[in-house]
Amino acid sequence: MTNNDNQQAITTALSQSVHDRLIFRAVQPTDIPRCHEIEKASYPPDEAASKSQLQYRQHHAAPFFRCAFLIDDNGFGNTGGGRNSGTDHTPLTQTHNDPFSPMSSTSTQASVSYRGRAASVQSTVRGTIIGYICSTRAASFTEEAMKSHDPRGMLLAVHSVVVEKKYRNMGVASAMIHDYISAMERLNRGNSLKVKMEKLVLIAKKDLLGFYVRNGFRAMKLSDVVHGKDPWFDMERDLESAKEQEEEKTRHFHECYLVDAFADPEREGSGNPAGVVLLKGPPGKTDKNCVYNERLDNGDDDDNSLDDIAEDVEIDTTTKPEKSGISPRGLEWMAVVAKEFNQAETAFVWPVQMPTLDISTPAPSGYAIRYFTRTGVEVDLCGHATLASASVLLNSKEKKDAKDNRITFYAKHDVLQADLLVTPTNCTNQSNTQISLSTPNASRIAMNFPWKNVTPVPTGENGAEAVLDMLSRAFFKAGCSSSGKEVESALTSRFVKFFSGKNESNPCPFSSEHVLHIGTTDGKEDLFLELTEEGFDLLRGIDVDHDALARGWDGYSRGVIICCCASQGSSPENIAPVDFRSRFFGPKVGIDEDPVTGSAHCSLGPYFGLKLGKTTVVGRQESERSGLVECTLKQEEGRVNIVGTAVTTISGHLAIRI
Repeated sequence: MTNNDNQQAITTALSQSVHDRLIFRAVQPTDIPRCHEIEKASYPPDEAASKSQLQYRQHHAAPFFRCAFLIDDNGFGNTGGGRNSGTDHTPLTQTHNDPFSPMSSTSTQASVSYRGRAASVQSTVRGTIIGYICSTRAASFTEEAMKSHDPRGMLLAVHSVVVEKKYRNMGVASAMIHDYISAMERLNRGNSLKVKMEKLVLIAKKDLLGFYVRNGFRAMKLSDVVHGKDPWFDMERDLESAKEQEEEKTRHFHECYLVDAFADPEREGSGNPAGVVLLKGPPGKTDKNCVYNERLDNGDDDDNSLDDIAEDVEIDTTTKPEKSGISPRGLEWMAVVAKEFNQAETAFVWPVQMPTLDISTPAPSGYAIRYFTRTGVEVDLCGHATLASASVLLNSKEKKDAKDNRITFYAKHDVLQADLLVTPTNCTNQSNTQISLSTPNASRIAMNFPWKNVTPVPTGENGAEAVLDMLSRAFFKAGCSSSGKEVESALTSRFVKFFSGKNESNPCPFSSEHVLHIGTTDGKEDLFLELTEEGFDLLRGIDVDHDALARGWDGYSRGVIICCCASQGSSPENIAPVDFRSRFFGPKVGIDEDPVTGSAHCSLGPYFGLKLGKTTVVGRQESERSGLVECTLKQEEGRVNIVGTAVTTISGHLAIRI
């Protein structure tokens, strides 16, 4: 181990020891000599505050003068007061064996905190002040205004942030700033201040800009204040007010909805229910001030380990837009909420700025959208959750007032457009079925999704034969090469009918005249199986072995689509006729059988549209709930308009905090 490594290890161990014994409190009049001692040792004579200046600040602005107090080893006791070799005795509240018991509130004079919590102890503790921050209030950020304390000033002007030399590089300065900001915001939320404070302001030398920026300050410009011989820079940090605190509380109560997507308007309880959560921004995104790093034991953020700043750095007074992103906590939070909703998918949406090239044309509303399953797994695209989200947003008062019937979603890999349809579409070569609305809380939404082709799976034991074997095991609990004796008696006749093609005319054990096409969608996302309508019906009403679907063939990554063309007499009574029928299983993303899957129609629509020679086709996904999906093909654009009905069934507020 090198000397540098040894020194780093020693520093880390010392900083851990220091932070375990560090408390923060308001400075008392008897503390001024010790504070002045640190001040003189830390600043050049032309910059250091005099003892009388410190006394003035403590007397007139006591709540804004706080110190870091280091408890001695074995420093708790009842041995009385006085000074001994620079040691103070601080009265605090002791409860049982825990010297630091959290309090619901603290008075200004007894404002003590330990490890980020308000605390109070009554026994005497021995220790010493190792740093402090002092400020006065000012009406403006000028040298003249900062000379005295103005109790009604909305700016809190910081005069000193100082740590005794031997305790630097241990994170003490960052810890003091964190405590100080928390204490000032507590004051803002309380009733003791007639005029609330808006900002912390200070001046800093160039080599400390990086340190203050990491602790939430913004560098504004070269300062007009002259203090000593070196130039200074103006810096500021917003303070949270009581109003902002209340807004912060309500910010965590997110609007949420349960929406039946691709519902059949004539049938209650149809379609695929999806959760929708509306957010104001990316979940877990940091606020306008930098978030304090609570790991203070390594000293990385302290005043002597700062970013290098180039000589030609310009201090820009304008605020650059933040880069949108989701924190790890945000992803974790969305997964937790999706599990709580316990729906096939839950969508999370928040507004984003959209670029526009034509300034004369207003850009459509833009929203980021992310999807999570009931098991907390994120998926790239989900049609029914997109439809549900579009319905909620397009029916909002804001949208209706603006007469805006279009919205754009930015998914992880796709840009999706949705339109609120006032009247049914009127296309040539379209399906004979038109979906009409009869439910008051229903909306008809058209979504512009990517076109997905179906690529045939090659024959062979690792291709089509393996798929057929998987299908047989999932539905009949036996391989398709079986003679049928291993199949449950109730399913034997279906098994024989489904695989009837392997008899005299076709002795191959891995074949079925009911399987017309085996393929995969783009990116091998879904396995695509077109059956005859008789074959499709033979598989209905069977308890499916979903594990067999998940493990039987590794040539797809998400789901299994089983589909067929629909004959005119295939629709039950009182249900509109359709062009094709389908089912969707998602064993590899935690979904047994999905009620209605919008994204599956990115391939179903084009496949049956081209097969039937139509530009618009309507499909019915058959499940316990079932639902209708209309697809309009835009082959030249490589897009599919997926149209469905969304019915909002539940609305409320989500109280799970990010």
